[in-house]
Amino acid sequence: MADATEEPLIATPSALGELVDHLRASGRFAFDTEFVSEETFEPVLCLIQVATRERLAVIDPLAIEDLSPFWDLVIDPTVEVVMHAASEDLRICRFKTGTVPRRVFDVQIAAGLVGFGYPLSLVNLIGQALRITVSGGETRTDWRRRPLTGAQLRYALDDVRYLLDLADLLSAQLKELGRVDWAEGEFAQFVSSIQNRVEEERWRRLPGLHQLNRRGLESARRLAEWRFGEARRSNRPIRQLLRDDLLVAIAKRQPASRRDLEALRDFNRPHLLGKATDLLAVIASAQLVAPEDLPEPPDRHDDGPGLTMVVNLLAAALAQCCAQAKVAAGLVGTSNDLKDLIRWHSQNCPESSRPELAEGWRAEVCGKPLLDVLSGRCALRVADPRADVPVVLEPLDDRRPN
Repeated sequence: MADATEEPLIATPSALGELVDHLRASGRFAFDTEFVSEETFEPVLCLIQVATRERLAVIDPLAIEDLSPFWDLVIDPTVEVVMHAASEDLRICRFKTGTVPRRVFDVQIAAGLVGFGYPLSLVNLIGQALRITVSGGETRTDWRRRPLTGAQLRYALDDVRYLLDLADLLSAQLKELGRVDWAEGEFAQFVSSIQNRVEEERWRRLPGLHQLNRRGLESARRLAEWRFGEARRSNRPIRQLLRDDLLVAIAKRQPASRRDLEALRDFNRPHLLGKATDLLAVIASAQLVAPEDLPEPPDRHDDGPGLTMVVNLLAAALAQCCAQAKVAAGLVGTSNDLKDLIRWHSQNCPESSRPELAEGWRAEVCGKPLLDVLSGRCALRVADPRADVPVVLEPLDDRRPN
């Protein structure tokens, strides 16, 4: 996109309207943002970068009060939005509009489906796929400060400058490999996960929940809801308001008095002491819930001491499958996905609860070979210890002697 015209900062409603008209007419554009999220509940949007084949532009959200014409464009289903590692940018879109774009092409996901690593940074992806070196010299910039320098704007534009070229290259490779459907399914699943994310249910991922009884789980749930609402109201980061470990400690202790609450280590912080009455009220409300309505404890799997060894074995087999299929192992599955597959196999593979590695294109790439390893129908052999993937999978001969 070297011939695309770089524009000065878009800082007026009229300039934004003209740019949006151009983006809409193009039917496809690259999109990225710069934001600061360390100090607030909702990220402070500082810049919006966009690119078409003809134009490169940076929009200044701090100068334009009404960005609704742009957000209406982003969520327009007739327009394709090309992005890289889009989760935070989509989260901002969801903050601003209540929804997310439906036509997203994420070059990081697409790259993983055609043999590049996953997750791969944009700088590395540009270097590997396009053989172009991009500088990362402004990574510590405070994007809230004005005026921005020319170097800062060029750095910001580099985040979208090559996205359309990458998308075109990766689209061609997806088509050549017959994986367009794979990519579209991954994009849709990714966008849906952002759209349907329920922040209030994050409490189920709190570390240490296994220490709590059902009453403690109800307390943790209510404390997490209180923390979320308080963080949103005060526009403060969630964990800055009340750390995860302290939240779980309060739920476990079930304090009935201020003295009992303040006896907890690390609670003697001014901002927490001022919330003691609220926290005690949350705990008290959890005590009123009927026993039958309390949350069920998280699933505890009695996997046995050998699980880690089996996971490591399957991880090697997964790497071999992915190398052979030219798919990034990091995109296919995690160690938790391997554990799910192992448990499913040990339960005789019920159709009602197929794990992700046994579904869709993942089953095609690695699901059957991994199940063959678990069933003893396939062996893992070291072929070349010096190779990136030193092992191969070999079917066992059923006629071998006992």
